[in-house]
Amino acid sequence: MKRLLLLVVFLATALLMFVPTAGAQDAGVQTVPIQNTWSVNIGDNFFAPPNAAVEPGSTITWTNNGAEPHTVTADDGSFDSGVLNPGDSYTVAFDGQGTVTYHCAIHPNMVGSVSVGGEAGAVPTEPQVVPATPEYSGSPGMMSMNSSGY
Repeated sequence: MKRLLLLVVFLATALLMFVPTAGAQDAGVQTVPIQNTWSVNIGDNFFAPPNAAVEPGSTITWTNNGAEPHTVTADDGSFDSGVLNPGDSYTVAFDGQGTVTYHCAIHPNMVGSVSVGGEAGAVPTEPQVVPATPEYSGSPGMMSMNSSGY
């Protein structure tokens, strides 16, 4: 009988300790809907498509499919992928309206632009989850633009 009482007390204590923490795990997580996910191919010496037009709330994932390292660097400094080795990707979420131009810091002749709030221009893809693994050398960014494009 004492063993049964001890077991009940132990289980009740364990239940009280772990149930509140299970609910608290999602307290800081907020789901943000992504309108569309777009894809830009980075080749050696080009972005394809070079000029993308997306709606606010969309994301663009640049993937280095070339043989050389590249970057995706906004001319106004609002985002920078750092060095993307072949196979690496970098994702930016766009909000607001305006146009931002970007380039490859390693190959300055590689240029492109993103117009937010314009007509469709990039190739739509299925929504992607940005991997949080050591092989991912880019970091996701969030950019807001007002009507002047900054």
